[in-house]
Amino acid sequence: MALRFLAPVLASCALGLVAGACGNESEPQGLRSRGSGGSAGTHGSVIPLGGSSGTGGSGSGGTSGTGAAQGGAAGEGSDACDTLVGLDECGGTRVEATLAPVNLLLVVDKSGSMTDQPQGFSLDKWSAMKQALGAALSSAPASVRFGLLTYPDAGTSSIPLDCEGELCCAVPEGGDAINVAVGRESVEAIASALSETSPGGGTPTAAALERALAYFTEGEGRELDGDRYVLLATDGGPNCNARLSCDASSCTPNLDGTPQCAGVNCCEGAGEFCLDDEAVIAAIEALRTEGIFTFVVGIPGTENYTPSLDAFARAGGVPRDGAEHDYFAVSAASGVSGLTGVLKSITTELLRSCEIALTEPPAQPSLVNVAIDCEVLPKEGESGWQYDDPEAPASLVIRGPACDDIKAYGARRVDVVYGCTTIR
Repeated sequence: MALRFLAPVLASCALGLVAGACGNESEPQGLRSRGSGGSAGTHGSVIPLGGSSGTGGSGSGGTSGTGAAQGGAAGEGSDACDTLVGLDECGGTRVEATLAPVNLLLVVDKSGSMTDQPQGFSLDKWSAMKQALGAALSSAPASVRFGLLTYPDAGTSSIPLDCEGELCCAVPEGGDAINVAVGRESVEAIASALSETSPGGGTPTAAALERALAYFTEGEGRELDGDRYVLLATDGGPNCNARLSCDASSCTPNLDGTPQCAGVNCCEGAGEFCLDDEAVIAAIEALRTEGIFTFVVGIPGTENYTPSLDAFARAGGVPRDGAEHDYFAVSAASGVSGLTGVLKSITTELLRSCEIALTEPPAQPSLVNVAIDCEVLPKEGESGWQYDDPEAPASLVIRGPACDDIKAYGARRVDVVYGCTTIR
């Protein structure tokens, strides 16, 4: 998460939030019980190792006493580490640090089925999506950058619900596919873009993800610093590949239970309606190859496509942990609040960085340690950390399996300890 924080020895949920550590336990399953974090505090005092109290941040979510950190994302009830083994008696203090920025491109399905209103929803799916995104983005840390790509999209022309031919599956090429470029001040522009368009057409998910990749690797997004992510939100199975042919078991109108398809293959001679899951997996894997992880959110309408969405989530590199499905499934019973909760959890709590930028080089680089979830991470070995520049370190880089875990699952807390001999 791109949050500026002071990393105290005995405080802070600097990288992530976990219920019991700094949040509540009412968040959706599969987020390793991460709780809701507050916004950055503005003041924090140095807490020596073994110290008893510190000054809490004045931002929302900061708490007084040991457990609040300047610029951190500490939520209510943040727990201190009882001890950091190996650093118990050396009198260390914290180091001020800044995590690398996070860039999240929202790839949002606006096919014609988004006009449906599932039982349990107080709104149609498109209105629910707009409301949920508005709540999630407005509550996310200000340092997280958002962008938007909706699909299908015919540019200045609207796609009617009863569209025909190529118009149903339109996705512009290049930069024209991006409704709102990823940026720091994009939340209002995203809300405006969503309000100015309406659902219609098919579900060209593979093409949309290909445009996302092009944006991050060839377009304006290639200049962005920090970590890059895609959040795919869809209400149905991908199609729009006219090169395919399939039987009724892989035909999206049949899978959707369309009445006129009962007993017949509605994809006979109409390959654009065939399930295009293999192309979507290929597009997600191409993103992953470039270091771009993809979160997958399925809202009501995706129930018959669970195997495909689970595969998408696994290919994206950030499947849900310990949940029934690998993707973030929103049930009709959970309503708009369920969709809002999932989006908030992803946008505010699941994004992680393995780079910790120091505000100034430590005076004694040999007296710095890093602890993840209250366990000291040795500097050497397969899973450890290193300086970006041993001669003039400006950041700490967590590497190996420890970095893989942070990127996939987050961490309750990361403490940077200054003043104790580096554990190797």
